[in-house]
Amino acid sequence: MNKTLRCASPLGCRNASKPQRQAGSHILLGAVVVTLLSTVPEVARAGQVDVIDEIVVTARQRSETLQQVPIAISALTSQALEEGGFDTLKKIEFSVPNLVFGETGSSGETHIGMRGIGDFSRNVGFDTRVGVYIDDVFIGQSLAVDQSLVDIAQIDVLRGPQGTLFGKNTSSGVISIATNRPELGSTQAEVTAFLGSRNTRNGSIVANLPLGDRSAARISFMGQQQDGHVENLTSGKDLMSNDHYQGRGRLLFQPSNQLDLDLSVDYGKQNNDTVFLEPVDDPFAPRRRQVAQDGPLIDQNTRWGAGLKADYLFLDGALDGFALTAISGFRHAERKVGSDEDASPEYGLHVAFFEDEFQHFTQELRLASPEHLPFRYVVGGYYFRQSAEQSRQALFGPAFGAPEDTLAARGGAKVDTEAWAGFVNANYDLTPAVTLTAGLRYTREEKDLTVSQFGAPVGLADFFGFTDSFTDHSLTATVNAFYQATDDVGLYAAWSRGHKSGGWNVDFIAATDFLPFDEETVDSFEIGARMDLFDRRLRLNITAFRAEYDDFQVFQFQQVGPSTLLRVSNAAEVVTQGVEFEGIARLTDAFEVSYALGYADAEFDDFPGGATDDAGVPVNIAGNQLPRAPKLTSSVTARYNFPVGELGTGRLVVNYTRRGKQFFNPDNRDGTRQDTFGLLNASLEVDLRDSWTLFVRARNLTDKDYRVNRGVSFLGIPFDLWAPPRTWSLGATYRFQH
Repeated sequence: MNKTLRCASPLGCRNASKPQRQAGSHILLGAVVVTLLSTVPEVARAGQVDVIDEIVVTARQRSETLQQVPIAISALTSQALEEGGFDTLKKIEFSVPNLVFGETGSSGETHIGMRGIGDFSRNVGFDTRVGVYIDDVFIGQSLAVDQSLVDIAQIDVLRGPQGTLFGKNTSSGVISIATNRPELGSTQAEVTAFLGSRNTRNGSIVANLPLGDRSAARISFMGQQQDGHVENLTSGKDLMSNDHYQGRGRLLFQPSNQLDLDLSVDYGKQNNDTVFLEPVDDPFAPRRRQVAQDGPLIDQNTRWGAGLKADYLFLDGALDGFALTAISGFRHAERKVGSDEDASPEYGLHVAFFEDEFQHFTQELRLASPEHLPFRYVVGGYYFRQSAEQSRQALFGPAFGAPEDTLAARGGAKVDTEAWAGFVNANYDLTPAVTLTAGLRYTREEKDLTVSQFGAPVGLADFFGFTDSFTDHSLTATVNAFYQATDDVGLYAAWSRGHKSGGWNVDFIAATDFLPFDEETVDSFEIGARMDLFDRRLRLNITAFRAEYDDFQVFQFQQVGPSTLLRVSNAAEVVTQGVEFEGIARLTDAFEVSYALGYADAEFDDFPGGATDDAGVPVNIAGNQLPRAPKLTSSVTARYNFPVGELGTGRLVVNYTRRGKQFFNPDNRDGTRQDTFGLLNASLEVDLRDSWTLFVRARNLTDKDYRVNRGVSFLGIPFDLWAPPRTWSLGATYRFQH
């Protein structure tokens, strides 16, 4: 039996044992899965198949097998990340049910949605709903989350509010990235290089170096250059390029069998040519993925951070078997983007530039009781301090009857946040088969704002040095029960409450009344089954959920005078409910199929004034689908291993994924809709004598056209933003170990 054990904490590891078309396509996809799964019993009885690997996760700050965690969680192993060619975090979205990443054209505005609930932090006054962590350190706002994926051990995606054990406003989910830890006593190196479509050049190097008997270092670096897929007829540049690099270093020191010190530092940078608007029916650029714009179309993003994790295992006295963990983290991120708001080859209105800068410090301290006792708990505290600043500037040009670089609007804001939290999470084995879990977290959060704006020439408000502040108190909790019905079947039911603090919409606004918005809360209910069937040749995990959000914070574009402005307001109520299926069928030792199917009906239950009708009258948009919330997401991946003569082994991986209809704005108008689409991806790898791997990979093999954004711009221009066409890469990896 093969087991895959991946733990964030080594001390924890020591103890770990079109509607009709849309419906039809998903039914067909489901039928394929059912057909494949129906073959499992026969193959299993024939005794031809090894069992499915176990995966260990640390979703509850302990090391537990995935099948025994009563949480809706997906784990992407390093193998899955490599096979999929996932070089940045955004690429994982099609592999997890009810997970959606979205784009606006800027790397600093990465939208993440789970079960239809998501957002991005367009400005410094708005926090994200999905918390992204790297090696247990909170990464921060949207401009920092799209991490380059090099030397990654595992990514865990926890869906639903995680308000007890995770520290920062995780009202819809958590993505936890675990990098590979240094290995004591082992010298390793891995070099990868590949070329691909759109003049792609990518290279990475990873090295593990022993530093004596009790310490080791691990260093990784990756860099990529890739031309864009949108042609700019004005400048001759290809926009939406993907040039980025990232370096990371980790130092592990174990002065004793009880103490483990893990220091990590990382630095990443993106410098791309970008575009926000591909105008619909553009007379200057008539073809798809083609524009004619003269604005400052840049997207620069820099981020770095450091983390220190200390684990201490008590081996005697009253605390024998307890584990104490301290995690200190510092993160910094900044971005600079420019756009052409008139979307033409003439200088009309340019944004030059949007600039944001965040830096925050976090400190977590937690104590975990011994894992072998029937009553187990984790208790701890969390501290967060963040300083965030932004500046915005828009300029008129001759096309608007003004000299070049005439100031149209300028804004600046600073938001300081300080939060303290205390939490406890406890498990009690009521019987050998029944475990009850309860968790509680109290958070006190203070926020301070200073903001100024000049915008009279374009119909915006003028104000200087406006200040505001508030203190927010919240109590979040979770309760669940897990029943181990058999060795291979577990059932659970759970309730949890999440919270997201209020803030300020420090974008270009029409009045200071548009600045503040209130906190939101969520109550989430789940029931689920975790099943390893047919002697562990078939894994089937099922989760049904319903989440009710009160005072939901929502972005929306609204017409205010002559302009279309981005507003943030509190919808009265939002409900999302649905079901998720996920698992693996190992049909033979050489052939397995993994699958993920998610249905999420995320709607506004009541939202007075959420949109206006054609006459400009406010209307209630109850029943409308939330933005970027497709009801159906699905994925099927087939893996086939085969020998390559005396040289080694090969692996063919084919993936097909479908995404249902979605809208990009709460008003659900046709001009903000993307219909159902499907993508076919494939990779072929050959491992030669444990040292070399040769590979070829392709995404969107059928060259499907689909939008990643659609709507109406600040000046009322209808626009699209199209996803990249088919891409391919060809490369090799060399590994050395001593």
